[in-house]
Amino acid sequence: MYKSIALAFAIGFSPLSQAVDYQPGPLAKRQSGVPKGKVIQAKWTKCIHFPGTERDYWVYIPAQYDGKKQANLMVFQDGGGFIRENGHTRVPIVFDNLIHRGELPLTVGLFVNPGIIPPAEPGNQSRKNRAFEYDTVDSQYASFIINELLPHIIKEHKLKISNEPSNRAICGNSSGGVAAFTAAWFRPDFFGGVISHIGSFTNIRGGFVYPSLIRKTEKKNIRILLQEGRNDLNNLHGHWPLSNQQVAKALEFKGYDHKVVWGDGGHSGSHGGAIFPNSAKWIFAETSSTQKSDSVVAIIPEYPFTADSKRQEGVPSGKITKHIHESMIFKGTKREYHVYVPSQYNPTKPACVMVFQDGHAFIKEDGDVRAQIVFDNLIHKGEMPVTIGIFVNPGHLGDKFPDNRWQANNRSYEYDSLGDQYVRFLLKELLPTVGMKYNLSKKAKDRAICGASSGGICAFTVAWERPDAFSKVYSMIGSFTNIRGGNIYPSWIRKTAPKKIRIFLEAGENDLNNSHGNWPLGNLQMEAALKFMNWDYKFVYGQGKHNLRHGGILLPEALRWLWADH
Repeated sequence: MYKSIALAFAIGFSPLSQAVDYQPGPLAKRQSGVPKGKVIQAKWTKCIHFPGTERDYWVYIPAQYDGKKQANLMVFQDGGGFIRENGHTRVPIVFDNLIHRGELPLTVGLFVNPGIIPPAEPGNQSRKNRAFEYDTVDSQYASFIINELLPHIIKEHKLKISNEPSNRAICGNSSGGVAAFTAAWFRPDFFGGVISHIGSFTNIRGGFVYPSLIRKTEKKNIRILLQEGRNDLNNLHGHWPLSNQQVAKALEFKGYDHKVVWGDGGHSGSHGGAIFPNSAKWIFAETSSTQKSDSVVAIIPEYPFTADSKRQEGVPSGKITKHIHESMIFKGTKREYHVYVPSQYNPTKPACVMVFQDGHAFIKEDGDVRAQIVFDNLIHKGEMPVTIGIFVNPGHLGDKFPDNRWQANNRSYEYDSLGDQYVRFLLKELLPTVGMKYNLSKKAKDRAICGASSGGICAFTVAWERPDAFSKVYSMIGSFTNIRGGNIYPSWIRKTAPKKIRIFLEAGENDLNNSHGNWPLGNLQMEAALKFMNWDYKFVYGQGKHNLRHGGILLPEALRWLWADH
């Protein structure tokens, strides 16, 4: 497996960096002359929203609160960790100091532990309800706080809480961080501020969908602070730093009032706690200092072709023929395809096969890929096996093909959809049609597939669905985003046994960032997942945009690597 360090540099840290020991600052320590608010602990045992659970909770009431004015509100998940005066955040001390200094509005704190389900029989352990409450992407937890617990607390302590969402925030670490975001996402009419520390925007219970939801949903009136560490978790649920970066990029894309604080910490509350005094001030500030990316003009390398992508003297040229196919699996569609047959082809021996999506772009002799020239050169030198190339365009509904072949109207449906429909088209229609004239191998180790953009994710989908039929994939600038659900693949890879597929991934840091997702981060998530699960892969991360140039000049390298077992 190719060990890439591109991921490390993409999120801004050296692979050798060490987690920093963040410590609470002066505002998290008791100061002389600062009045101390009240902290009242209680237990909630008759839960309506999560029946059968019970939990501890604490209420912080500032010393200055007299019941005459409305107070702000901040809710904390995993409240026991935030309330401790020797803990990671020490919220009561911070609130006391900031309110005393006039740097924070009068704010009531509600600190709530996740529910536990007591044992049914003596001697058994309690069952934790934390992941269900915090990691589930729905409104149930927000409703529990807003409609069940908070009304009781307001009545019990005779509190007056502001009715303005901008004066009500919610905070949490890890799963509590994504829970805070979820509460505000579903109830922006109640919570106008979110502080998420090391938030679990991963696939514990679906939280990885938020970058896509943010991009495809009308902007909500929420202010969000994200804190994340470059040495955070990377496990079967996902990659925490990359996932938080995807959320941040989505918030930026939609113009949210947000702030991101990166550090070198791991999966702990220490960094979020160290910055909490500033976070609390920012979340309730009347005017925001929202982060914006610097506008930098990207410098794209030339990416010159190597000799393997140029005609060489003495190298025989293969033959290319053009055909039209009418599909039954994609009913009503027609498509053009070209078949490349190397001069070394011997009809008595099964030839290897490589299929290219958007074949028109790969077959051009003066294009960015020049696949047939590369095939001629590498087959001549014995650096790849005798391989028949099938360069197939996406299907088109209608009598006339579009002048711009990229605009075939069935392309997205065929390429971006998950499932086995496209690979069935290849195995039941296209390959048998070509196989009537040429002797094609039917072994998975002799079949490869390649594509760019939506064609790249399509190539991966083909092998994912049928690794018994295709064992080699080259994806250029693959659309592992939410055009039609492809952002799920990093999670599926982490939660599925590795398949017998060799994968060459190429991506560029200046690729697309639009309503479907961020292409560089989508590919980095793929690389991180493949690495975590020890797949047979190679990843090359360049500086290119959304075109075939970088992937094209890498084709000789990719083919040598993919066919190395021959």
